[in-house]
Amino acid sequence: MIEIKPEIQHKSNCPKSGTAMQPAKILWQGMYICVEFKSNDSGSEIIDVLRVGHGSHTSIQVDLTKKEVFSGNSYAGEWLGKPLLSSLQNPRSDRLEIVKEVFKPCQRVIILNCIDFLYGHSLLKLLNAQRHLESNPDCGLVVIVPKFLRWMVPDGVAEIWTVPISLKNGRDYYPSFSEFVEEEMKRFEQVYVSEAYSHPSQFDITQFTRVPKHNFEGEEINITFIWREDRLFINSLLFRVLRKLNLVSIGLAVQNWQVRRLFEGIRSRVPSAKFAVAGLGTKTDFPEWIEDCRVEMFNEKIEQEICQIYADSRLVIGLHGSNMLLPSAHAGMTIDLIDERWGNFAQDIIYQEKNPKMAAFRYRFLPYQTNTDTLAFIAAVMVLTFDEFKLFMTADVVN
Repeated sequence: MIEIKPEIQHKSNCPKSGTAMQPAKILWQGMYICVEFKSNDSGSEIIDVLRVGHGSHTSIQVDLTKKEVFSGNSYAGEWLGKPLLSSLQNPRSDRLEIVKEVFKPCQRVIILNCIDFLYGHSLLKLLNAQRHLESNPDCGLVVIVPKFLRWMVPDGVAEIWTVPISLKNGRDYYPSFSEFVEEEMKRFEQVYVSEAYSHPSQFDITQFTRVPKHNFEGEEINITFIWREDRLFINSLLFRVLRKLNLVSIGLAVQNWQVRRLFEGIRSRVPSAKFAVAGLGTKTDFPEWIEDCRVEMFNEKIEQEICQIYADSRLVIGLHGSNMLLPSAHAGMTIDLIDERWGNFAQDIIYQEKNPKMAAFRYRFLPYQTNTDTLAFIAAVMVLTFDEFKLFMTADVVN
């Protein structure tokens, strides 16, 4: 945790002169939590980002006067620093209608900010809540969430502030949001900010979705493909060409064909299996033996229902991305198909397994170019041999 009231526990040096700077106030940009500094020797107006979320491992500073970005990591400076500078130079005049829910009054609080421009980032930040609820019971937890995550806030928090900022506008600066938070902070004697780790480990997904995880004792073998229409289960070069030519419908038809071939290959090896497709987008049709659970848009009711579909699935299969977070968190096993994003390996998976050998069995990462017959074979082996594998690999584990 980082204290920001009554003291701002953040040390920083001027990127120009190297001299220590005195923090003046917290700036609630939205996605970013920033520190404004008093005038320094260089005559610059320096804004420093608190070490939280994806910025927790590197310094990010912007000079509003000279319009410069400084970072200990050039990549972070590019995808975090430059958007921050741009947002501060172009504030949004919208007056946000923020919904404040107070469940218990507290004088000492931890603020967990889940605003982001990527769905997976917002979700993973929220998962930090359980750690604070369990490890910091002397502080009330205040969760700031975009509307689409309100349903997942766990019980036990002190307050929820629901902010109508869409993912598309997640990096924008809303002065009305900053004013709201500054005013609310006056109610508290001591305020900390959560580090909002980008990949927390101390949580139980059922505390957030209220949906139980997969029960391996169940007799039904359900296999679900996670559908998306902005990243396809086809050759990536072909998809880029089709998108450029405004012919994505052809790519969706190919993806549909790929999914059907994959399911047919699994069904030939596991005749008792049942199949479903779930996710965002409803273009193309599937035969009756494949249950179509896709939707045009998500809301709280639909997301909980789809989480139950994941939980009922012995195996989920899908392309790498944030669309795999909740499926992997609830399903029995996962096959994650990766295109060029090998540098983001496992970042889209919520592991439910602590035993390393069982985890290796339950979560497979394969190139998306793997032919469907090989994928079907691997999926069938996972489903058919899970019980035997577990028996041999956990024989010395005391139940």
